[in-house]
Amino acid sequence: MANLLSDTINYILPFCRYQSASVGTNLMPIIGIANIVRNVILAAPMVWDFNRAESTATTLTATQQDYTLTLSDFGYLEKASVQDPVNSTWYEIPDIRNNSALAKSTTTTRPQVVSTQNGTGPVLRFSAVPDKNYPLSVVYQKSAVQFAATSDAWAPIPDTMSDVYNNMVLGYYMDSCQDPRASQYILRGIAGLLARQSGLSDMDKAIFAQSYMNYNSALMSQAMSTQMGKQAQGGR
Repeated sequence: MANLLSDTINYILPFCRYQSASVGTNLMPIIGIANIVRNVILAAPMVWDFNRAESTATTLTATQQDYTLTLSDFGYLEKASVQDPVNSTWYEIPDIRNNSALAKSTTTTRPQVVSTQNGTGPVLRFSAVPDKNYPLSVVYQKSAVQFAATSDAWAPIPDTMSDVYNNMVLGYYMDSCQDPRASQYILRGIAGLLARQSGLSDMDKAIFAQSYMNYNSALMSQAMSTQMGKQAQGGR
């Protein structure tokens, strides 16, 4: 049975003297914390085999540059390829752009670039108007499903990554309790996350880790300011 959010709550409560993690409206702060952690684990630039899906439900036509995919769980695009209808050969589209737009084009050829555009669903724009009716295959990372109840499971994140999300949730929970130990647990979770991530280059991992080191510094500064304020109040 997959780990539930309630399992994580049972783990973290003793660290803050059993202070309620869902004292606010709509089970806040724990629902918000858990959603932040799940988003960090599953959103770009993270790449996971357990969160990957493929769709071949779309066919490019010789008159259309933009295509809306009927994918309710689309997060971001990993790979795309088109199949030549004449020889049945699949050709990978080498240039995938999730954050860079493409202009409209009237050029007619086999597309070499694809970008994701704003729209009512995931909209793909190709670098050219297809010169044939190409069956399309897209490989994508699924978006993070949001927690709505403490009985919701952490799946698709596997139980073997419980140390990652438990430490991160604990850190953010401690932060809400103004516990100065918060940052060490967040960074412990991030370290476990990056240790398991084989889809990123060392440079990408370093950039990702640095963003959390910057957060850690800000968090420590905030904690010191809070502590100094308490000491000043006590000295009056």
